[in-house]
Amino acid sequence: PTLFNSGTPKPQMSSCFLLTTQEDSISGIYDTLEQCAKISQNAGGIGLAPLRPAILEVLAARRDYGRVVLLYGARTPDDVLYAEEIAQWRARGDIEIHVTVDAAGADWRGNVGVVTQLVRRADFDASDALAMLCGPEIMMRYTVLELGHAGMAPADVHVSLERNMKCAIAFCGHCQYGPEFICRDGPVFPYDRVARWFDAREL
Repeated sequence: PTLFNSGTPKPQMSSCFLLTTQEDSISGIYDTLEQCAKISQNAGGIGLAPLRPAILEVLAARRDYGRVVLLYGARTPDDVLYAEEIAQWRARGDIEIHVTVDAAGADWRGNVGVVTQLVRRADFDASDALAMLCGPEIMMRYTVLELGHAGMAPADVHVSLERNMKCAIAFCGHCQYGPEFICRDGPVFPYDRVARWFDAREL
């Protein structure tokens, strides 16, 4: 089922799951919805998944690109996606990787804090940089601000706006974003194209 605005007036909080119920009964429906809720609650740091193909493409043609920096944030160390692959990327020595988590135990030796703090640490040449952002919109909003403070032009910052899409043909209007339909015109946009609506609440 597709759950729109479940328990909240904010459509951004909705989730879409294509699955079958455990059994054709009230209890089966509720058990299935419970699993959906657990997936949504625990899926921290999943913004790396859509960016992974771009990273792999860059690494496959590494000589065609300059400095590459990956800034990745997750909720906890257990939520870090592709941990083994990230270790392999680090071992190459030709990509700079910074990982941070919101909370961790005493055995975590990495950074703790929000991912936007890593932008200042990256120390990149803003005049010759391209940024690709994927994740919760509040994270992207503050990351855009940090990149702007670092001197990046809005046209060089690309944001991924996978949101509450349903029909995928720009008909139902669930993903309308100003004049744009994310399913038809996106979901990736240069920030200067959507900046006017990016900070609008409930849009």
